[in-house]
Amino acid sequence: MARHEGGYSEGFLGRYLPYLIRQADQALSAPFYAVLTRSGVARSEWRVLAVLQELGELSVAELAAAALSPQPTVTHALRRLEQRGLVTRTVSTVDRRQRLATITPAGSTLTATLITEATRLEAEALAGAGDLSELVARLQELTALVESRSGVPADGEVLTA
Repeated sequence: MARHEGGYSEGFLGRYLPYLIRQADQALSAPFYAVLTRSGVARSEWRVLAVLQELGELSVAELAAAALSPQPTVTHALRRLEQRGLVTRTVSTVDRRQRLATITPAGSTLTATLITEATRLEAEALAGAGDLSELVARLQELTALVESRSGVPADGEVLTA
């Protein structure tokens, strides 16, 4: 199998879109993962913080779906983040069985700093790549199309009607 620097150029893997997307994700994310490690934030915790920063208070199930992570992973990340004072979990007033997660001011400050660094590193990595807005739009369309056909969102949980 022909291999070029950075991945496979021919054969199945060189054409398999999920592999190519994951490969691009790894290449783009590696510098930021180093920042997370230095900051003492796990990747699963980062996804939780970023989603809460952007979307606000969410149930654990909603948070898991938005963070593209299994619910047990999100629950463990929430527990660790809560111990560090970065998020709070409360019981829903609508359904007492449901827990709601909210980012704290300290969590918001940390997340804003990490978002700034993620944005900087992304811009640095993609310098010279040209306008990628069409690629972003196509990936969003592709995700919506695949989810509508399969009924299975990116986190693997089956949608119910």
